[in-house]
Amino acid sequence: MKNNKFLLFTITLLLFTTSLFAQKVDEYEMHQLRAISNLNKFGIYVWDFEGDKWNKKISETEIQKFVQKALKGAGIKAIDFSDARTLKGAPNLEVSIKVDEKGKSGTFAYSVILRFIQDAKLVRNNVLNYGAITWERDDVGFTSKEDLDLELKISINSLVDEFITDYKRVN
Repeated sequence: MKNNKFLLFTITLLLFTTSLFAQKVDEYEMHQLRAISNLNKFGIYVWDFEGDKWNKKISETEIQKFVQKALKGAGIKAIDFSDARTLKGAPNLEVSIKVDEKGKSGTFAYSVILRFIQDAKLVRNNVLNYGAITWERDDVGFTSKEDLDLELKISINSLVDEFITDYKRVN
């Protein structure tokens, strides 16, 4: 009987602490996401698209349009990067893609980073217009040369979906 009470107490304590921990994680995440709240429009920019050549069929412009279309479909207004530089805080969602072939194997490793950058004011020295990353997600993988363009699009789509979900949580 004592063992059953102890087991019941341990399980109850475990459930309570797990729930409390999950709540604290959610509070912290919401604190972080506030940095992308109250933004009614921002720019899109493919700032880095480099690495080994693979006869890519996708271009920086195509990626930018792809991201803009996904955001528009979610009801989020995105504008051109140069226009966004004139907005207060110069908010921009930036895409970085790097691709490297393993020797001459035809197998490519890639990384895709989606980050939201906006101007911030540093409290310690009162510097204005410091470009700060206020949201960031990344994806890495490897694939064949034939599937690389598709895998990059899938990766970008997945990261944009994460951004849309987070953006909608705070807006």
